[in-house]
This record gives sequence, structure tokens and C-alpha cells, in this order.
Amino acid sequence: MTKEELIRERERLSRIAYDSLNVSNKSSNKPLTGYPSIDMPHTLNSTFFEKNPIIPSIDMVTILRLLSRKFRGNPSIDCDNLHATYQELLDDAHTLSLAYRELGVSKKDIVTLPLPSNYQAIASFLALNEIGAITTFVDTFSSKEEIIEFLNEYESPILVGYDMNDEDIKDIVKKSHVKNVINLSRQLTDSRDISADYRNTNSDVIDFHTLGSIAKHQRDLPHLPNKGSDDALILYTSGSTGKSKAVVLTNKNILAAQMYAGNTSHTENITGKKTMTCVPLRYPYGMVTSLLTSLLWGKEAIMTPGWDTNTVSYYYSKGGNIIFGSPAVLELTERFLPKDYDLSHVSHFISGGDFLTLERAARGYSFFHEHGNDTVEIGNGCGNAETVSIGSTPVGVPLKQSTAGKMLVGSTAMIIDKDISDEEPIVRPELLKEKKYNEIGELCIAGDHVFKEYFGEPYKTQCAKFVKDGKVFFRTGTLGFIDKDGYFTPTDRKSRFYIRSTGHKVYMDKIQRLLVKADERVLDTAVVKVPNENELYVNAAYIVLPEGVEPTDELKAEILEHLSAPILVNGAFEQLKEYEIPRYVEFVEEIPKLPGIEKPNYQLLEEQAQSLGEKQMVLLRKPKVN
Repeated sequence: MTKEELIRERERLSRIAYDSLNVSNKSSNKPLTGYPSIDMPHTLNSTFFEKNPIIPSIDMVTILRLLSRKFRGNPSIDCDNLHATYQELLDDAHTLSLAYRELGVSKKDIVTLPLPSNYQAIASFLALNEIGAITTFVDTFSSKEEIIEFLNEYESPILVGYDMNDEDIKDIVKKSHVKNVINLSRQLTDSRDISADYRNTNSDVIDFHTLGSIAKHQRDLPHLPNKGSDDALILYTSGSTGKSKAVVLTNKNILAAQMYAGNTSHTENITGKKTMTCVPLRYPYGMVTSLLTSLLWGKEAIMTPGWDTNTVSYYYSKGGNIIFGSPAVLELTERFLPKDYDLSHVSHFISGGDFLTLERAARGYSFFHEHGNDTVEIGNGCGNAETVSIGSTPVGVPLKQSTAGKMLVGSTAMIIDKDISDEEPIVRPELLKEKKYNEIGELCIAGDHVFKEYFGEPYKTQCAKFVKDGKVFFRTGTLGFIDKDGYFTPTDRKSRFYIRSTGHKVYMDKIQRLLVKADERVLDTAVVKVPNENELYVNAAYIVLPEGVEPTDELKAEILEHLSAPILVNGAFEQLKEYEIPRYVEFVEEIPKLPGIEKPNYQLLEEQAQSLGEKQMVLLRKPKVN
């Protein structure tokens, strides 16, 4: 079958499935009013209890224990060379909970974890959830200064770090509230053993693999489940132009998102025993949509802490059936898998974090066909940290390729005017005019999965939410429309970003803002992405200098040196990760603007950056090995 024949066949099958859905809609006795939040088209053919689920008031670790009773001996985690059954995962989590208690962690404490996407991270989350403490995953690449800022903001009693050096640990202890620093050694991440002897030598650091010995000093009592209303997890928004907002999620928020997704997808009918998550845990899509969803479904979760251009074949060789990926993951899959590689084991490729266009999905179908798979479903999802990363799903519903899937059964979706300011609260929500089917605006979502609050930022919480018809809606910041079958099609975003080969997002507006702050000689700037063979994309910065300042290569390096250091902004330090710092710099007389709106013409600049090439755009920074 040729590529064109394959695409036509996929479209034909999709139309057949979708027409069958439309038949059921036409047979409904309920007249359409034209408004998605009133008609609730995404709930057609759903049962009463699916539309109105009862969310248990219970913590996540107890739910996992209850759901896994019949398959405790089944594999739960495959993380590089470390494998664990459900029973082993729960046992390890319980042991860690005792150790963390012994080290002074109590209910409602917030514990900071700059860990990679590995077994110890998910075991620690479950352990802290058992205590009733709150977990926040931060970037493994965070600087020492950033980690100290997190620790002080949350008053974390302990830090669970990764491969930290003694000098940084001493400085962290000196400048923060932590009582203990627990360090996970890079060389021991493939070991489940945590029973090594712990010797108290008054050191500032405790080896992660001695926590089992520490746990023995804590009295082991039966676990009394925490409440659904208790805080469980802090995740982060994009921080596209400023500092990321810390999103506080309760047990109920997380469980509601899982139940909504399950009732929409009917996950019990989805074939395949293994999932593969290619997204870091600090992103909601990585921690919740990928990992927790897999565990609550009873699947084996393949974790990919070393995901990059060199490990694509290795992780696919583990046989994942459902791939939680992104356009960047699909791009790496196509570039770095051998031509004769068999991909027949993949049933679903789900794109989150960014949207797969029709053309990009068609190339994906062609690639899978060339690798022995004509049945894979490639779909888009849509979500925010504030909705536990799940707003719609393409899984288990008739696939409509141009959309982000169906809105979740149990939730309510509304489209409002896209031009309403999100910098101040909506004071008269009853006056809001809802958009009809196929009219573009900002997507708003209501349900028990809508977050509790932004940590320490009540005004921003008020700006992000409004109450209408007795329901609390969250403004997603994603623009698009809902059709008569309850599918959402995104058309635009309020931020510019790309996803690099390791799965990390890079927000270019944030880099622009810090460039101006980092060096007073930067009058104006525009940052765009440039294709890169190994990293998919890197940054190129166009900079306008003041009159009389000589544009030299030495000045380029000097400006970027300032950008790589901590930058004081509004009384707090911000620092770019190594992969966020521009790789190329070009001085220009002015930044080209779009007529009428004075917004940089980013499309033109991207085209110029690609045509310049490495010889003319001086390479200033070489990537570090991750």
C-alpha cells in the first residue's frame, strides 16, 4: 500500500466510525440549543453515572492499592534496568513513607523533588501521598539557587535530590529550611535496594539507598487514608513569559481527572499491556496523564529518564503499546529508528504538550505503515496543569484527526470571547456570552478536576477562574472551537514554545524577556527556533543594540554569559536552563514587525534563521551532555 493509499484508507475508516457517532446524535430526542455547555454533546451515549461520577474522598496511594488487588504480581514499572511489580512498588512506597516520617515529614508538608523521570520519583510520590504530604517535582536541571528558592518558598523539611555534589548540598542546607538532604546517586538508579546501612556521621546528606534502614526506626501503623480534599501535588504552568505558577492539586482533582478520562475512553476495553511515557515528570502530561494513568489502568509503565536521540531504539525495544509522546517524540522516532524496525506492537500514539497537524499525523501514519503497522491510532490530547493535564482525549472514541479529541465525560466545556483580558477577574460572569458550535474563542472547563489554587497567588487564582450556572470554570488560554459532537479543535495558543529532543519545553517569549533584563545593551530582541540534527530545535536570538555600540562576536558571547547567570527580576532570581540559552546570535538594526499590531514577525525571522545557517550565525554555545 502506498503512502497516499494508506492515508485515504485511514480517512475512510475514520469517516465510517465518525458517521456512526453522528447517527447516534441524530437519533437523540434532545434538541440542540447550539451551545456546548448546555447541550453537552460529548456526553451522548454515556450512562448517568458516567455523566455524574461519584469521586471518592480518598488519597491516590489507597486508590492504587484497591485497584491493584487482583494483579499485584503483574509488572508496574520498567525503568531502564529496574523492574518492579505492583506489590513491590507499593511495598517500596510504604517503606519510604516510614523513612520520610522518621526524618520529620508530616501531613501538609511540601517536599521538593528535582528527580528525573525514574522509579524512585514515583515511589517517593506515593510515599509522601501516604503521609498526607505534598509532592512537587522540579526540573532536574534546576540550578542550586533555584532549588534553594523552591525550598524556602515551600519550607520543605527535606530535599530529595539527584546526583548532587557536596559543595552544593552544604550551600543548600545553609541557605534553606531543610533538615536533611537525601541524595540519589546516578550510579544506583537501577537498584530497588534501599536497605544499605545508614550511619549518622553528622553529614548534611543521606544516601537514598539507606532509607530502608532509617524506616526501621519508625513505628509501622495501619494506613488511614487521607481525604480527597487534601493537597497532593504541585505542578507548574508553562511560565511562557514570566515565572511559572505553582498549581495546587488535591487528591480529588487527580482522581476526578482519571475517572473522567476513563469514562470517556472506556479504558477497560483498550488493548495493550504496556505504556511508554516520553515526558519529564515535572510536566503534568508526564506525571499524571502518562504515569499515574498507566498505573491506575493496571498497565506496565515504561519510564524513559534517558530519553534523547541516542536512546530511541532502546526504549522502543521494550515493546510499549500506548506511547505518550509529542510531535518532538514522533520526529525522533522517525529519524532515529532503524529502517527495518518492527513497530507492530504500538496501538496508540498520543500527542500531548503540542498539537500534531493533519500533515504531520499523515507522515506518522506513513512511517508506521513502513514499519509493519497499519492499525495504529495517532491522536491529539489537550490539557493544562490546572485541569491535571487532561481536558480532552482521543483514546477510546471515534478518531477525528483534526481535533484534540473529545471533551471529558463528567466535565463541562464552554467557549468564550478570546479577547477578554486574563489579567483581571471576570466580575460579572453571568453576562458572559458563550460561543456556539464551531465559533472560535477561549476554551473554559468546569469539573472536579479543576485545580484548587495557585500557591501563594490568590489574585491570579481569581483571574483564572469564574463561576457560571453554579459551576467553577477554568480559563485554559487555548483558543479553538467545539463541534456538535463534543470534539475540541485548537486553533492557537497564547504562548510560543517548542519541544526539544529530551521532551523539555522551551518558551521563547520568556527568553526574550530575560535577555532584555540580563544586559542593558539589548534594546530589543526576538528569539526563534532553528532546526537542529540532534536536539530537533535550538534557539537563535536577533538583538538590536543602542546606537554607537559595536556589534562584535565578543559582545555576543558577553551578552549570553550574562544571560546564563541568575537574573534579578522583581526582587527574585530567575535563571535559564542550559538548553534554553540561545545557541546563535545575530545583531540587526531592527526587529521586523507585523503591520498594524507591532508584533515581531516571527515567521519571517524563523525563515531567515534557517537560511543563515551555522557559517553566518556564529555558534556561541555548545550543548552539554544531558
